[in-house]
Amino acid sequence: MIMTFDLSNARFAFLDIETTGLSPWFGDRICQVAIVLTEGKRVKQTFDLLINPERELSPAAVHVNGLDEDTLKEAPRFVLVSNEIENALRDTVVVCHNAKFDIQFLDNEYRKLNRHIEIPNLIDTLLIARDFYQLPSYSLNQLAKEFNISTNMQGSHALADAITLKNLFFAMMDSLKTINKSLDDFIGIYNSPAWPQEGIYLPTELSEAINSGKKLFIKYADKDGETSERWITPKDVIGLADYIYLQAYCHSREAERTFRLDRILNVEVEVEK
Repeated sequence: MIMTFDLSNARFAFLDIETTGLSPWFGDRICQVAIVLTEGKRVKQTFDLLINPERELSPAAVHVNGLDEDTLKEAPRFVLVSNEIENALRDTVVVCHNAKFDIQFLDNEYRKLNRHIEIPNLIDTLLIARDFYQLPSYSLNQLAKEFNISTNMQGSHALADAITLKNLFFAMMDSLKTINKSLDDFIGIYNSPAWPQEGIYLPTELSEAINSGKKLFIKYADKDGETSERWITPKDVIGLADYIYLQAYCHSREAERTFRLDRILNVEVEVEK
């Protein structure tokens, strides 16, 4: 007998986080949290919280989220919104895309307050997509295109992504009705990440590009803010004393070079002819 998902009474929290950079282990902080709360598919409440990260945004973060540093300086620090976020997530199924990347930042912020965030019910749409669909990319925007979901560009980048995530999740659940799985089969328990045993988590698009095995065309900002474009072939991702770096062969210089990951403003994968 084919089972169908009963999503009508479940409480979901669709979570998207914007950060100053790529790794809390090197001091990066949360600068925005967006949450869309639903009962089944019915939206009940939304949160779009700017947070003072108490540090500068990396060039890549500014390029992605478009946040203004002066505006962030006027925003509340995380401690002042920590209860609001915790209460919003309580007794829900938390849904993220590339959950390990976002949740490590949330975990880090609560640890700074000598607190622990508990997420007993967590769904990662990235894992669902990789398990059940054969696609060239599993980024949130690419999945939205595959499922014919319009991306909401009004409002903040974080809230737009949280809304897209909500629509993607329910589209996935509708498309998977024919398989013999219940909602519980997609739910995992969040375990607090540990460094360095758990490795380095990166945003989906950047991770896919680095691991594609192909040449990449990158736009890179150096420490003085000067930008350059070049073709590279990735070799390895490493954590040094100050940050995360990409070791790669630079075809412009015809030599191996090291690029700080939070200064890569844009990356395109070579298209096979």
